[in-house]
Amino acid sequence: MKKITNEVKVGVTALLTIIVFIWLYNFLKGKEIFSSKAHYYVVYDKVSGLSESSPVEVNGYKVGVVQTIRFTDRESGRLLVVLSVDKGFRLPVNTVAEITTATLIAGMKVQLVYGNGPGTYSSGDTIPGRIAVSLISKLENELIPLRNKVESVILKMDTVLGSLNEIMNQEFRDNVNAGIESLRNTVDGIDRADLGASIENMKKITGMLADNTSRINKTLENLESVTDTLASADLYNTVTSLKGGLEKMTLLIDNINNGKGSVGQFITNDSLYLNLNRSLADLDLLIQDLKTNPKRYVHFSMFGRKN
Repeated sequence: MKKITNEVKVGVTALLTIIVFIWLYNFLKGKEIFSSKAHYYVVYDKVSGLSESSPVEVNGYKVGVVQTIRFTDRESGRLLVVLSVDKGFRLPVNTVAEITTATLIAGMKVQLVYGNGPGTYSSGDTIPGRIAVSLISKLENELIPLRNKVESVILKMDTVLGSLNEIMNQEFRDNVNAGIESLRNTVDGIDRADLGASIENMKKITGMLADNTSRINKTLENLESVTDTLASADLYNTVTSLKGGLEKMTLLIDNINNGKGSVGQFITNDSLYLNLNRSLADLDLLIQDLKTNPKRYVHFSMFGRKN
């Protein structure tokens, strides 16, 4: 039997090493050479950072990888993406291969959005594709107005600060320092003797209050007894009765003013006054005539009445 030479052994070992290296390289990239996969083709205008070995998912579950990405032609710039998907997943017709973000930080993936058929795609078919609006793009669209407002506020603040810098020049600082110095001199110029005398007077007042505590307490007790007396005197009913009497008096005065009753008629009716005045005048004339001619009214005769 012929012996295998060392050169053959080295060649076989190198070949196996290359095969294992190629398999390991493709395995690390997500490509499985010896497994049975279904391949689908998708044409995109742009892939937005999608790369080979990016995951292909259905409802968040990985079912394959991106096999290759290449240009369909140099003139249009469109890209052909080959998806390697497990054959166990049958894709209904109208399924869309949507490129979306894999994580919030980085990375892209293909999300298979199932269609409603009828029928399913076969391996080697071209399926429609689209690019989803990423969360980052949404945030950018929402933050652009806020950014513009912030920039506007910053510009206004910059303008205000510039105006303040113009106002707070060296002359303004000198005036402020002079005002502070003047205030300090005013405070220092307060007559300390007057302040001490005021404090001494306050001490005397507090001492006097302390010495007359008993009198103050007695005065408060007397005031309390007065208030108790007023409370027990049924002041409310008294005020109510007085109010009722005043209302009756007001009604009586109104009746007199309106000519009601004898007093009202006497006060408001001029004819009664005139009649009374006329009667008094007649009475006065009668009395005068009585004084002048008493015999006309009174007759005395010892011997009988004279006709």
